[in-house]
Amino acid sequence: MTTTSAIRRGSFLDRFIPLNVNGWVRTLGIASILVNFLLVLTGGLVRLTGSGLGCPTWPRCTSDSWTNVPAMGIHGFIEFGNRTLTGAVGIIALLTFISVWRLRGRYTDLFGIAFVLGLGVIVQAVVGGLSVWLRLNPWMVGVHFMLSGFMVALAAIFYARVRRYSMRKVIESERLSDRPEADNVQRFLGIVIAAVTIVAVYMGTLVTGTGPHSGDTDSARHAFDPQVVTRLHSIPVWVLLVLVMATLVLAKRKNWAPAVSRNAWIIVLVMLFQGAIGYTQYFTGSPGFLVWFHLIGAGLLIWSVTALLERMVVLGTPALRDLAESRVEIAEANGIV
Repeated sequence: MTTTSAIRRGSFLDRFIPLNVNGWVRTLGIASILVNFLLVLTGGLVRLTGSGLGCPTWPRCTSDSWTNVPAMGIHGFIEFGNRTLTGAVGIIALLTFISVWRLRGRYTDLFGIAFVLGLGVIVQAVVGGLSVWLRLNPWMVGVHFMLSGFMVALAAIFYARVRRYSMRKVIESERLSDRPEADNVQRFLGIVIAAVTIVAVYMGTLVTGTGPHSGDTDSARHAFDPQVVTRLHSIPVWVLLVLVMATLVLAKRKNWAPAVSRNAWIIVLVMLFQGAIGYTQYFTGSPGFLVWFHLIGAGLLIWSVTALLERMVVLGTPALRDLAESRVEIAEANGIV
């Protein structure tokens, strides 16, 4: 191997399978969020267009074909397109895993998250197949959506950490160099906010499973009273808003890192968007395009709440702060930040 070839090979490895967190790893982090987010939105499109059984079998689209056929019309195209996107999610997950392969000894958290993201793609595909086999049973469809939310959240944690480990502005906004005592209030509040968000999102799947957009005219629906289940869904949403406002107050009084307040304000904006869409749905009979916008809001809420949870838990736990700081020191020693 010539010297030039060796340099090129080394440059390729250092860029795409780096020894330190770099721009490529950050790019894959945001790509992981976006592609899983897009999977949620295309899944919503499948349901809203009645294309849930556009491909009536799984893993094949029909008993004789892996792809949709012209006779299926637009429904087959939409459903197969959603299935195809799972392949893109898998490719991004694989590239993410490869990108942190040489980091696995020093950044075990990134390696572990990338590994679970890869497994999640497989689980997501199987759950999607079960949903088809069960003719879009609303309970299984709800599980399918929650798993998608989990994937978005996991990707959000990965992205938050690669930014922390490689970007000076993030390090400064989190004030990692501070050495405060354990902040149980900050850590506990972050966990409670995340827990309430999970309840709110799950209750949202029950509302959708009760509503008119089943994905197919012959699919079963929940037997709940639509008004009752919608009002129950609103309870954890209002609790979440109160908790986020409390976070903003405490962040000011306790002098928490500026990044915490920034995260909390993002959540407030997302919730205002979600609230406007949700109440409009309630009073207008839940038209399909509003349901789709509500899905966008749900994805943004999962992303923003996860970012807040991760940050509050890390900054409120001395051991995790020390671990993060040690990894930042590695990056500084290698001229990354």
